Amino acid sequence: MEFVQLTEEEFYDYTHEHFSHFTQTLENYRLKVDEGTEVYLVGVKDNAEVKAACLLTLGRVMRVFKVAYTNRGPVMDYNDEAVVQAFFKGLEYFLKGKKVLYIRVDPYEVLNVRDHDGNIIEETGNKVLIDKFQELGYIHDGYTTGFSPDTQIRWHSTLDLKDKTKDEIFKSFDSLRKRNIKRAEKDGIKVKYLDLEDIGIFTDFMEDTSEMKEFFDRGAPFYKSRKEYFKDKVMIPLAYVDLEAYVEAIEKDKNKLERDIEKAKKQLERDSENQKTKNKIENLSVQLENITKKYEEGKALNAEHGKELPVAASYYINTNHEVAYLAGGTANEFRHFAGSYAIQWEMIKYALEQGVDIYNFYGISGKFTEDAEDYGVIQFKKGFNATVNEYIGDFVKPVNKLAFKAYQLLKK
Repeated sequence: MEFVQLTEEEFYDYTHEHFSHFTQTLENYRLKVDEGTEVYLVGVKDNAEVKAACLLTLGRVMRVFKVAYTNRGPVMDYNDEAVVQAFFKGLEYFLKGKKVLYIRVDPYEVLNVRDHDGNIIEETGNKVLIDKFQELGYIHDGYTTGFSPDTQIRWHSTLDLKDKTKDEIFKSFDSLRKRNIKRAEKDGIKVKYLDLEDIGIFTDFMEDTSEMKEFFDRGAPFYKSRKEYFKDKVMIPLAYVDLEAYVEAIEKDKNKLERDIEKAKKQLERDSENQKTKNKIENLSVQLENITKKYEEGKALNAEHGKELPVAASYYINTNHEVAYLAGGTANEFRHFAGSYAIQWEMIKYALEQGVDIYNFYGISGKFTEDAEDYGVIQFKKGFNATVNEYIGDFVKPVNKLAFKAYQLLKK
């Protein structure tokens, strides 16, 4: 059992086979190499068999030092004590002479599964990993909540698709999710996928949404580079209204209402005191007024925007382990078209078709009160019958202890 540098093929084969985050992929390694990042593919081998793999990056800190970061890794069986010991002891030896100030490790391991009210519904047994890391000299960063640009988020909202059908998944959604998905389908909302040359449509949506909601966006260079390197594993669905079909469908509904009202009026002529018929005419007239407004809106939008009206776009990075919804933006003035719901349902169906077991709605703050900065997002994801993965968090091990103390003082 020895700590080694892995070939690209060895790293790919292991992470492709064993559950891992998209940061632990060969595509991400090649991206970082081309960006000029100091990056290594390391792991543990038992004779010729790979037992652990990790994409390890080294970044600058305090000008002269480096931080070693495991990028949601290493990928291994953490119950195999021999592998754990071989990896982390070997890692420290490997980093000698590289001017590393400290090591940051954030395994992609779930501590608790919760509902979207914060209640624990399953304890995974991984709490022992915290003790294991502390025995190795690592300091646990704690049970953090919220968002930070310096660390990976500790909470993901996920939907378990394993051994489930499309109908079973849809039936598990709450009434609002079902209604909005059906409404999007009725309104003729369609989904297509953007290529690299069209990515500006998505980044414009993100820029508008981040300004409106005041949240941190990764920015256009991030999205462009991942699409360039991950290729088809990055999917950018765009929800749009086929305005010609939309207007045509509304016109049919409008004409039917007009016929129904005319028919009811004739019935009223034969029985002028029939209150049921009067109520029917009144209700149909309200519906006609509303649908006429939609019809006029549709015609105006068609005249202004042409055949297609983009209303929402999202960004996914997929592995054979999970379909991960990284970001999404919606045109605020066209939110009533429910484009984001059409995208979510389309991508959930895609995950089912591909045989992927996990649909990852991705990050939430881990704060489950109404004053949470992402309370609306939490409720949105909750409605899809998702659960919450709480990960074990970050661990830090000082390598140069004296300099690390100075670093901590400077950060305060």
